[in-house]
Amino acid sequence: MSLKEGMPIEFQLETLVKQEGEQESFLYEGMGQIVEMGNWLYLRYIEADTAVPVTFKLSREGKMTIIRRMEQTSRMTFDAEGKGMAMLPTPAGLMEIETITHEMLLEFKEKPFAGKVTLHYELQMNEQKLGDYRIELQFTT
Repeated sequence: MSLKEGMPIEFQLETLVKQEGEQESFLYEGMGQIVEMGNWLYLRYIEADTAVPVTFKLSREGKMTIIRRMEQTSRMTFDAEGKGMAMLPTPAGLMEIETITHEMLLEFKEKPFAGKVTLHYELQMNEQKLGDYRIELQFTT
């Protein structure tokens, strides 16, 4: 089985959220699939507690997109060079928010195929900081 055909993966995702002086962390573990298409790796899984399909779209060139397919799909783009954008669902509809990437590390190992993604970013709206976020994703085939 090759990455181009898709391979099952085991993953661990830790998220740290800092907003308004409060800090929360979340840990997700499970099974998913990884597929290589062109210059992108697509890591897909279903969140166990919400049943929401999640896709991490990873580029070896320092770009990343996180997609959560809910009633209204959320999409967050990140660029190691700085700014991206997020379309996040709210009761009033999708809201566009800016993502500011402070750190993005993408590490991959070939045999067995495995990887680690570290992302530290903040969300801003109208140049006002909404929060700080850190994601650590580890996976292996």
